[in-house]
Amino acid sequence: MRLARLIAAGALVLACAGGSQGAQGAWPGRPSLGVAWSVGIGDLGTDGLQMSVDVATVGGRSLVATPSAGPYAIRVLDAATGRAVRTFPIGVPYSFAQVDARFVGDLLAVRTRELAGERITVHDPVSGRTKWSRLLPLADVPISPYLQRSAQTRSGIVWAAGDGLRGIDAETGRDLWTLPLPGDCPEYQLLTSEIPILLGRCPGTSALRGVDPRAGRVTWTRTVPVVSADDDPTVLVSPTGLVEISEDGVFTAVDARGRVAARLPDAWPHVAGPSAARSGTLTLLVHSEGGARVMAALRDGRPLWRRTLKPRDLPGTSEGVLPEAGYLTARHAVDTLGSDLAPHLIEVVSPADGRRVVLALPFDAQAGAIVGTTARDVLTYEMHPGGARLSAYTFHDGVGAPRLPAVPPERWPDACALLPPGALPGYVPAPATSEHLGLRWPRPNVCTFLPPDEAAAQVRVAVTWVAETSAGLLRLAGTKAAADPETVRLGEGAYLSSADDRDGRLTSAWAAGGRVLATVQAVGDPALTRRAALLVASHLRDP
Repeated sequence: MRLARLIAAGALVLACAGGSQGAQGAWPGRPSLGVAWSVGIGDLGTDGLQMSVDVATVGGRSLVATPSAGPYAIRVLDAATGRAVRTFPIGVPYSFAQVDARFVGDLLAVRTRELAGERITVHDPVSGRTKWSRLLPLADVPISPYLQRSAQTRSGIVWAAGDGLRGIDAETGRDLWTLPLPGDCPEYQLLTSEIPILLGRCPGTSALRGVDPRAGRVTWTRTVPVVSADDDPTVLVSPTGLVEISEDGVFTAVDARGRVAARLPDAWPHVAGPSAARSGTLTLLVHSEGGARVMAALRDGRPLWRRTLKPRDLPGTSEGVLPEAGYLTARHAVDTLGSDLAPHLIEVVSPADGRRVVLALPFDAQAGAIVGTTARDVLTYEMHPGGARLSAYTFHDGVGAPRLPAVPPERWPDACALLPPGALPGYVPAPATSEHLGLRWPRPNVCTFLPPDEAAAQVRVAVTWVAETSAGLLRLAGTKAAADPETVRLGEGAYLSSADDRDGRLTSAWAAGGRVLATVQAVGDPALTRRAALLVASHLRDP
């Protein structure tokens, strides 16, 4: 689930911005984003795109637990300042499927995968003392060896043993209770929500059971009918702890108490979600309806508002890119999306009425993924040439429209001018304007060069970003290359992306020079893509 949701070319943030403060509580001036803090966490590679950092309040202090590299460890940060509180080495390379760190009460439980089983190590995140470490063997239980055998939740730890589920005392590491696996299913799965969830997959029906990790008893059961052996229901846990069930064309979101937070048909054509995020009594839904994306907010099951978003049109507009709901806290809901603009954008939505405003990151850089939220900030994982960073961004409310982008559209270059006349003999430029963020572009920001021979490939050049400074452009180009480790440098300022076309050929490139970043593509013709990218890069260096 994390892989499908988090690997994307851009980032979207939905924040609880204007509904609760009102005009008197608004910040003066326009809405804006500020950098609360940014810390280096080493080279985690693309695995960092799939991580999810845990946040908890311990002793009145908000803490963030994040993996880091060089050496590999779990670092506990102060959520307000980003300063390191403690560092706990893990001894194995980080992988989102092999390492997990979660707060259990006032303690931090770190799960690592070893050949002989799963190791749980519990630390005091404030004093730095390791309380205990225990290897949980791969017992003979009907759980796939590729799936987790334990679950660390706020209220306790459970693991699957040969005789059933066992609860662990977080203070001592000793087993507290044993719960025989209910039913007689051939396959089980442990899911981590606010409490452990046991999924039993049986012929004809599956069952979800919420387990109280303190008392060792099943607190609720929900059956999920299996329509056919080839149509097993899909069950996932959202980043906000909702259990999302998709079966027989129906989407159901269930909270940690087994209550239905949302239920709706998965409509065709499928253009968004369905997905749900929840905080307290508020649920945010994104789903398909009549070929359009629909975003809606519910409180205690009652609709607060509903918004229809424009369908996605390539290369897309800001109102057609909301793919699904992700995180939702008291101040933010976050997710990821692909954007035709190179830097990542932040979209702020008021849960009170659905009001939206789109902002750019406050400097020329790219975030790889949204990996968590605190009560105040949105946390992003950013890949940079010198290693990854975990950054916290704060939304400041305000009145009026935001200034976006920092370099206004009238100062962006004509995309058709990026390939000088005669650079591609016989090709004819066809200028076009692609709407971004609802802004009008006085010059073409997209240009398709039409070949003299219909059998030849067209060349598409698009201006994707203009930085405020040349240094900002270099920083942006560095983060863009770092986000795609298989990027090939073609020459000075020209790069070939690892994204392939329908036939598996590499025909997507980009060029950076001066203060401009542009994409170049000749579908079906890798050689022409490379040639055109080098020509655009040369022009940007010496216009």
